[in-house]
Amino acid sequence: MSEKRRNLLKWLLPLVILVAGVAVLVLLMLSRKPPEHTDVSTLGQLVETVKAQPASGRVTVETHGTVVPTLSMTLVPRVSGYVVQEFLEPGKAFVKGELLFEIDREDYSLAEIGALAQVKQAENALAEVRSRASSARLEWERLPQREGIEPSDLLLFKPQLAAATAQLEGARANLAARRLDLKRCQIRAPFNCRVLTESVAPGQFIRAGEPVAKVVGSDTMDMVVPVTDAELLWVEKKGEVWVAPAQGGKGKKARLVRRLADVDPSGRMARLLVRVNAPYADEENPVAPNMYLKVVFSGRPVEQGVLIPEEGLVDGKWVHVMTPEAKLSIREVQVMRRLQGQVVVMGEITEGEEVVVSSITGAAPGMVLRRWEGKR
Repeated sequence: MSEKRRNLLKWLLPLVILVAGVAVLVLLMLSRKPPEHTDVSTLGQLVETVKAQPASGRVTVETHGTVVPTLSMTLVPRVSGYVVQEFLEPGKAFVKGELLFEIDREDYSLAEIGALAQVKQAENALAEVRSRASSARLEWERLPQREGIEPSDLLLFKPQLAAATAQLEGARANLAARRLDLKRCQIRAPFNCRVLTESVAPGQFIRAGEPVAKVVGSDTMDMVVPVTDAELLWVEKKGEVWVAPAQGGKGKKARLVRRLADVDPSGRMARLLVRVNAPYADEENPVAPNMYLKVVFSGRPVEQGVLIPEEGLVDGKWVHVMTPEAKLSIREVQVMRRLQGQVVVMGEITEGEEVVVSSITGAAPGMVLRRWEGKR
């Protein structure tokens, strides 16, 4: 083969290979099938929703407090002596005026007799002075040439009359004091009451001024309960009030007496005085001092707004709503009232709308949502 042919093949062979490769590539591209089109659907974020309910009826305000007696008294005898009768027992009920215990009366009866004798003596002394004063007046009127002359007080026994009168008044006061001591030997119930504590026994010597028992009134019991300013707006003066054990149990009707002049020192909340009548009417479920009870006020009626779960409120003024198109709508609302686990709101939300009560990551208006179908 000549040198010229070898050089020609050297240049033509690569060119032929290149053209053949391009031709094969073109054939492959022309014979390629287009990729199948697949629709990708966005499922949306899974959320839990609850329908907004109409806020109707009356708002209830719930709080708690400790029972304190309306009337409470420590019994202190005003005379000393030995106890001869005693009926006190812790928890026992007494009506007003009923005898609680009695102190020996003998010494005080003798003192009364002595005081009565002093009164008689003073009365006789006064009668004697009066007789002398009357005689002196008659003698003065019989004297001749007495015109223009006034008799002296001493001549008419006026100082003696004053002294005898004062002695009689003092004797009568002493008699009244002795009779009062006799009356004080019997200690009676100052009002309808129950005995809390007592330290009296028959034969015991008790001294005047020493506490011997403590009683509480049984007609009413009181509770002082705190409420926030927002709750106070919903409390009605003449609305119904119910009290019941905090752990659950039978309730009892009560009434709101007044708002107290001060505030709760710990929470700076308003304090309301609640009163329960006949606290011991049900002996099995009494309202007794130091009991911790739940207090429920039936407040003012709700005339507008919707009721949503507390979990549906975002940052105190926003609500996430799932629209019929399964998209997120963020609404601004105003909280009217907080209840147990629920809130009454007004604003850009209506009855029946789906309120999102679960958290949403990266919440933005218009984002796609998917409702969780489980039970709440």
